[in-house]
Amino acid sequence: MQNRIFFLSGLPRTGSTLLGSLLNQNPHVYASPTSPLYSLLVNANEHLNLLDLQYTFDAKTVGDRIYHSIVKAVYPVDRARPIVFDKHRGWPKHVQAIRSYVDPDPRIICTVRPIAEILTSYITLANDDPQNFIDKHLREIGQRITDEARAHLLWTEYLKVPYESMKQGLETDRENILLVDYDRLCYQPELVLREVYEFCDMEPFAHAFDAIENTCAEAKDEAWGLRNLHTLRKRLGKTSPSPLTVLPQAAIDYFSKFDLTGVVAW
Repeated sequence: MQNRIFFLSGLPRTGSTLLGSLLNQNPHVYASPTSPLYSLLVNANEHLNLLDLQYTFDAKTVGDRIYHSIVKAVYPVDRARPIVFDKHRGWPKHVQAIRSYVDPDPRIICTVRPIAEILTSYITLANDDPQNFIDKHLREIGQRITDEARAHLLWTEYLKVPYESMKQGLETDRENILLVDYDRLCYQPELVLREVYEFCDMEPFAHAFDAIENTCAEAKDEAWGLRNLHTLRKRLGKTSPSPLTVLPQAAIDYFSKFDLTGVVAW
């Protein structure tokens, strides 16, 4: 089977861990937890730009070699699972870089979900974790801890950057991005995976949806500061409460302006 690197992205709490774990059931596929590849390439680019100000050298040629070598170091061509889905929230805004250094025909899978549902999911987890990073951040900036304050902090400080990355990718390189809606992934997983396979021009595979193993959990999950952030249930299903249980209607209406769930699939 031909080696290929695809990309997995999307906002937090939208099902990327679930989708990656399902893809990993295929013995030819490796779907990563959050990967260092994106950061390695971005950091290398930043340092090369600084060096170019000080030294006289063929920056483009050297840079191209470095970027290609980084990709090969993270994903060698002799890997046991030839198809990779590399996960990072920054990929959608860097389609051109993927074209140049990874694959001339990029394929990025982005999981999506209404913003109010994402925020509700975070707040539900925070209620079960007294040491959660959301309340810690609010205390540090002297704000009272309320669900609405939590929601606005999450949006401005933690969700807006990956949201802007997705929005930019959809505006400039729509044909390279497949949106996977969280509800459809939970209730129509077979259909969603068929669409993923078709989008990536992969051979079909029969997935199991009643004994899911979390193979995309973050090894350093405690660093995120919220317990059970990447926990999966064995069986597919949606148990999150309605946003109306934690947020006023005005807040739900405000966040709905940013929803990407209504965008045509591809």
